[in-house]
Amino acid sequence: MSRYLFYCESTFKSNIKITLRKKEQQPKRFKKKKNVYDVDSYDATFAITKAILRLVGLRITRDDSTFTRLLWNIFYWFEFGNLFVVTWLELINMAKTARGGSFQDAVEIFRMMPCVGYLLLAMAKSYKMVYQRPVYENLVNELRSMWPRGEVSDEEHQIISSALRHLNYVIQAMGHETPLILPFFYWFPFDPFQRGYYEVILAAQTWHGLITIWFMLCGDLLFCIFLSHITTQFDLLAVRIRRLVYVPVDKQLVHTYPLGEYCQGYAQKNKDIIDTFTDKDWETRHQRDLSEIIERHRALIRLSGDVEHLFSFALLVNFFNSSIIICFCGFCCVIVEKWNEMVYKSFMTTALSQTWLLCWYGQRLLESSEGLSDALYESGWYRASQKIKSSVLIMLHRAQKDVHVTTYGFSIISLASYTTIIKTSWSYFTLLLNIYKK
Repeated sequence: MSRYLFYCESTFKSNIKITLRKKEQQPKRFKKKKNVYDVDSYDATFAITKAILRLVGLRITRDDSTFTRLLWNIFYWFEFGNLFVVTWLELINMAKTARGGSFQDAVEIFRMMPCVGYLLLAMAKSYKMVYQRPVYENLVNELRSMWPRGEVSDEEHQIISSALRHLNYVIQAMGHETPLILPFFYWFPFDPFQRGYYEVILAAQTWHGLITIWFMLCGDLLFCIFLSHITTQFDLLAVRIRRLVYVPVDKQLVHTYPLGEYCQGYAQKNKDIIDTFTDKDWETRHQRDLSEIIERHRALIRLSGDVEHLFSFALLVNFFNSSIIICFCGFCCVIVEKWNEMVYKSFMTTALSQTWLLCWYGQRLLESSEGLSDALYESGWYRASQKIKSSVLIMLHRAQKDVHVTTYGFSIISLASYTTIIKTSWSYFTLLLNIYKK
């Protein structure tokens, strides 16, 4: 399976690049010109994901008619049913192989385990997208409404452009071809390598591999994109918090500090406001701005909760599956494969990379949400009225409680959980290796 998974994935990415080449050649990309953004740059981040979703019969944020949606749903359930049936075929073959009891039979089961795990994981991720489609669409639309429009400051531009660069990063996978093999270890009541049978089965299994890849990519890409946009909004909110209160530049706040640089520029552009505003005017303005900041903070916490609700179970299965796959692939790399064969080495590398990517975006969510408390402390709160200080203190306490996504409540998605997965896989691997040596 792994040979064709990587081959099909690389082929599919090439086809997607060819399809979108015309759009990429146009000046309309994630950003049109420096410091200027619009909703088109946000929509562009979902372009590849929506193209993949269409291939598996899923269309989000599309106002289709009832009949059109019915046809797309039939197409999706047809593909889902294919994977459901072949998963049972693999499990039947594993059960028949386990009856042998020999070491060679155990090796065959180890080779089947990654395939079964990915089939189950792909179905779990895609079903969640169908069952919770309104929540997915709300995430896309509400984050779209938060996306900056028009010219932004250099600091905000740096945050947005950095997030978009990370989304543009694509991991290229290498394919590996071998003659007369089947990617999946299905059970058949006949010899699948006979002429005529082999070609049909190979075409069907290749299609099953493509469906599995598309289901996996849909879930992982949406998770990364949603968290990227949410963390970007947290970072932009931190910038807004630091600029909440105007502080005059003096010996206490020198002009070389970030807050000093902003306040100095603000004083030059808004000299009339600074000269005419009374303490009551400043309090009214601060109260209005702080209310908007709190509402945005609550919205981001709610959207993060939606992501948690949508992906937590799939992430739990993903992390458990990754621990087993890394262990079995490591065993096959050491015992089964020769040093110059790359099938299971590539499989293990991909599993490590995919898990790391999910954990990295989870870590970014932790850091960006915790950064709000630092931004509140670094703002000019000490120049505000007592009422504003009290509100800032309440928000500071809430901001110190990080926002995160968990694996169904078992562990927080972060780089620390990635380390735990590696340790667990290594423990399983060493145990399996010691049993084999004995």
